[in-house]
Amino acid sequence: MGTAITQFLQSQGLDPSDLIFVVMAAAFLFVFLATVGLARTMRGREQIRRRALYDGDSSQDAHNDRRSLRHQRLAGTKRLLSLVGANFVPGNQKSVSEVRKSLMRAGFFQPAAVGGYYLLRVVLAATLPGVAFLVIGIGDYDVTGTRMLMTLVAAAAAGLVFPSLYISHRAKRLQRQCREGFPDFMDLMVVCAEAGISLEAAIGRVSREIAQNYPYLGISLHMASLELRAGRPLIEAFQNLAERLGIDEAHNLGSLLQQSEELGTSLSDALRVYSDEMRDKRMSGAEEKAHALPAKMALPLTMFVFPTILIVILLPVFVRISSM
Repeated sequence: MGTAITQFLQSQGLDPSDLIFVVMAAAFLFVFLATVGLARTMRGREQIRRRALYDGDSSQDAHNDRRSLRHQRLAGTKRLLSLVGANFVPGNQKSVSEVRKSLMRAGFFQPAAVGGYYLLRVVLAATLPGVAFLVIGIGDYDVTGTRMLMTLVAAAAAGLVFPSLYISHRAKRLQRQCREGFPDFMDLMVVCAEAGISLEAAIGRVSREIAQNYPYLGISLHMASLELRAGRPLIEAFQNLAERLGIDEAHNLGSLLQQSEELGTSLSDALRVYSDEMRDKRMSGAEEKAHALPAKMALPLTMFVFPTILIVILLPVFVRISSM
């Protein structure tokens, strides 16, 4: 296949060595565009986190100024994402809702996140086969037509699957962060409840305090606080919080608050009991990991440490026997 590409270039009067510069330029352009997109995404998430954690006057922000170039670029990006959403997003509302829920659990709260997700899948599915074709052509690999077709199909499939794998990995990492920070959140809630602070004010105060160590948990709690300020019922707000976090601790807390409200029990006592349970659960999880450590260390010890010790012990005996 590589020889055929070389002969084709020579027949067209082109130097095959120039193809390397073309591929390098294409790769540089792809990496540059990916870096710019990632930087804009991270900047948008940072602005959302800053708005969620700190109240400030954003009327003078360049995003809202229609005369600014940044506003025009964002408007063009929104139009592009709306076009992608109109043509590439599936019409099944259930699948779109699942994708939106997965993106929210991964920390992407923008309204255009679904369109950007499907746009990234389309771009990768269209770009990776071309990159694979150029790599095979430059490397002068002897690839038959069937293998070439299978390689291109596999590259397109990887482009479709990679965004979902990244979203799943990021969501699991954020869930681990929320699960680790949930006992601290419950301890602070108990302190606020015993100090006589209302539940709505306590959630807003705790969200600012806990965001330093657990940013995503702090953002989710502040969103729940905003929902409560807007008049949403307490149970519904905590159900939405549990959907955003995706951990069992948040679901159990919502059920606890619902039962406490229906039965008329003391909220501070219920929170204290649940806080103790969360601390015990975190301690038991740490003990479980400690007990599983010897079993996990058995394989590397057998593969790396034991052969080294065996060589150190038997090498002098082998040298003495060979010298006799």
